[in-house]
Amino acid sequence: MLAGEQVKAPPIEAFASTLERIEAPLAIVVGGGAAARTYISAARELGLDESGLDELGIQLTRANARLLVAAFGDQAYPKPAEDFDEAATALRSYDRVCMGGTHPGHTTDAVAAMTAERLGAQRLVVVTNVDGVYTSDPKRDPDADRLDEISFSDLVGITGAGREAGHSAVVDPLAAQIIQRSGIETRVVDGDDQANVASAVDGVAFEGTTVVEAP
Repeated sequence: MLAGEQVKAPPIEAFASTLERIEAPLAIVVGGGAAARTYISAARELGLDESGLDELGIQLTRANARLLVAAFGDQAYPKPAEDFDEAATALRSYDRVCMGGTHPGHTTDAVAAMTAERLGAQRLVVVTNVDGVYTSDPKRDPDADRLDEISFSDLVGITGAGREAGHSAVVDPLAAQIIQRSGIETRVVDGDDQANVASAVDGVAFEGTTVVEAP
């Protein structure tokens, strides 16, 4: 959401500004976006194996995370945290910690879920390019319905499969399983409405999908 086909400062600055009013410490995991998918596609054509593609994707997510670090300024830990322990330690001294990927085979959705689990976070907010979890892909199925509230097990069932490098879904299967095992309230929200993103993070009423134990 922060870095599309072209990387520009204003959207990144706007996102950081939106989150500045949140008083609670935040760990923010940034994906690779369109740039990562472009690089991964080219590298796959060049014959790079899946583990190498994962490493390439991680590098690009950390580049995006570094841009967000710059936007936060002194409020943020001065570099992307590379693992969960570093993120936990950094949050003792800084209000904002940014991360990208951590391990090959783990999407940034999964990293976000594991980070929330490690930190004992109050909630996990998944910022994506659709306004919640749907019964099917709303870009392909005009009859898809948005689910305002679903259970952890339903999320696992909806996410399905797809673990190759560069795979994109509203929440990936591994992340859904981690969310289920940790029992952390999760909110899925459209990143284009930044005020709504802030509401989701704040724990107040928002437009999107809430994932809980039993709706």
